[in-house]
Amino acid sequence: MLTIATANSKFILSGEHFVVEGAPSVVLPASFTTQVSIGEQNEPGITAVCNINCSQSWLEQHRERHEALIAELVNRSAQMLGIDIHGMGLRCLVRSTMPPGQGAGSSSSLSQAIAEAMIRHFITDDVHPNYLRWFGTRLEKQWHGEVSGIDNAAIAYRRIMLYQRDQAPVFIPLSSPLFFVVGTTGPRSEIDPYSVMRNLKQNKPLQYLAYREAMTDNALQLAEALRHGDYLRVGALMNESEEIFEACGIVTRQMKVACETARSNGALGARMTGAGGGGFVIACVPIKHIESVQMSWSHLKSVTVLSFGLEAIR
Repeated sequence: MLTIATANSKFILSGEHFVVEGAPSVVLPASFTTQVSIGEQNEPGITAVCNINCSQSWLEQHRERHEALIAELVNRSAQMLGIDIHGMGLRCLVRSTMPPGQGAGSSSSLSQAIAEAMIRHFITDDVHPNYLRWFGTRLEKQWHGEVSGIDNAAIAYRRIMLYQRDQAPVFIPLSSPLFFVVGTTGPRSEIDPYSVMRNLKQNKPLQYLAYREAMTDNALQLAEALRHGDYLRVGALMNESEEIFEACGIVTRQMKVACETARSNGALGARMTGAGGGGFVIACVPIKHIESVQMSWSHLKSVTVLSFGLEAIR
């Protein structure tokens, strides 16, 4: 028997880094996916086969490490489910359209997909999103240590939401269509954003707290703007949050230029998304300017369009 599970990705519009400490954040699901197939094989043990956006050659260097990690996550998920796979042969095939480490939630997506595939393969096909979120978050902790859970929530529920750690997500309904263009500048190379934020917190705590308070206010206002369909305000708040992270020092020159280019081609707002230091940029774009922004980002490594709220016009 072969069991297949698919998990989507996510992009954060406000609140990265600070969400781990309990600050609010706005997050939306995205169309990049991780697909996990679980099946039996004749030889005992776990065989992991990894195909994670391998059109990007730099990932080939990490294939063995990814496959070892996948095998470990399958083993850990079996232990968490109370399943004895000793002597059992399992093959796990992972296919992903998202590059890891660039802000799309690849580790959470992988954890959620493995969790769902293992639950459905050994337990039941009826998996509630609440349990899937809980299980995937704990599985990801085996990999990354402490996590905020925002990625897992966005991936499990597949809704735009205001997220705050240890609180129920607040889903944000849309009254009119909303469009984003996203592109990636490539893997992090110039800046280690986690080290930058850690050093800022340790060496300039008052400045760090000021940035955190500014971002908290930004996320709350952004959620309200989305709820009321004020997309001009959404764009302005995205620009504001980008300025906060530029001040923190985690926005690369290439990301900054991409955001400026998107705005000059009709975007309402643009910012980096994820940890920073390289990776994805996202722009809120009126439908009439989508093609212009896409063309202006033709130099980026991938460009796609996300649409939300189309059911509001049906």
